[in-house]
Amino acid sequence: MVKKKYKIGTCFGCQKCLYCGIDLEKDICKCKKAVKPTRKNRTVLVKNAFPRAFDPTTSNPKQFDFVKNKNEHFQYGYDLTKSIQFSLCTKCNSPYQRLSNSSNLTRKTGRTKRAETTEVIDLETGSSEVSTVTQSESKHNDSENDDDDELEMEIDYKLVIKQADGSTLPAKNYSVTISELDEFLLAIQNNITALLKDDEINANDYNISFKSEKAQGAGTLLVDVCDFKNFRLEYVKLAAAKRTMLILVTMKKKEKLVKRKKKVKFILCFFITLYF
Repeated sequence: MVKKKYKIGTCFGCQKCLYCGIDLEKDICKCKKAVKPTRKNRTVLVKNAFPRAFDPTTSNPKQFDFVKNKNEHFQYGYDLTKSIQFSLCTKCNSPYQRLSNSSNLTRKTGRTKRAETTEVIDLETGSSEVSTVTQSESKHNDSENDDDDELEMEIDYKLVIKQADGSTLPAKNYSVTISELDEFLLAIQNNITALLKDDEINANDYNISFKSEKAQGAGTLLVDVCDFKNFRLEYVKLAAAKRTMLILVTMKKKEKLVKRKKKVKFILCFFITLYF
């Protein structure tokens, strides 16, 4: 098999062109596949394209295997110890998402029938209304809700980095279009490495929290899918009120690492002194 260079405008899972829809394993096209497909530049031949961000340090093991198998099958040549971005068609995105949600299956099926309240927020006016639905109605709409979670969302935010010594860098405004947590976290990490000019920084070196720019307190941690759902709801409210979302990055101290290095250096010097 000839080694291929992956292009963001093709499906990572099946090599389908996300502009014209042809199977690139069997045919070729003239679409600009180096460009990320979005709602604005896709043709009517492809109704949906799902941008995905893969981070080996936080990815679901089953999703990791999915990416690994596709990487080997199509010989993309990616180093899966590093974060990558790719796109999926509807057919490939469905099983990929199920791999992430499989751990929640038992919890969902074990629910009893009950009434639930849902708050619906109007982005234009900022008003909301509360409706009550039964569990059976909620189950009927599960697939629609899953589709809603996949919708691309343009996020405008202000990034503030608090360094380990307590000093804070000047704030920087960013805008990104995302549809899932991993994609957003990767975008933030790219912001951090660019501002600190350190490509060695990874997700374990800092904590991320969010809040309204004028709100008091430390904010809410942005770690998992549950946090991300709350973040989306909060962002919609702030956008409707024309207020700014603040993303606060707190760098962790590396004192233990420094002490360990000093200890190793001391031991080496001790042995060298004894030897000579």
